[in-house]
Amino acid sequence: MNCSDCKDKLDRYLDRELSNTEMLELQLHLEGCPPCAENYEFQAGLKRLVKVCCEQDKAPEAFREKLRQILT
Repeated sequence: MNCSDCKDKLDRYLDRELSNTEMLELQLHLEGCPPCAENYEFQAGLKRLVKVCCEQDKAPEAFREKLRQILT
C-alpha cells in the first residue's frame, strides 16, 4: 500500500468498512508512515469530536445535517 491508497481508504478504515486484509494492509502502512499516521490521528480525532458535538440532544438537526453534507 502506498500513501495515495491509504488516503483513499482512510475514511472506510475509520468506519471499519474495509475487508480484514485491507484493514491489516492499511494498519501496517500507518505503522511505517509517519505522515499518514498523523493524517489518521487527525481524521480519527475529528470523527470523535463530531460524534460528541452532534449527539441527538446537543446539536440542532440543521447543524447535524450540514455536517453530514460536508463530510460526505
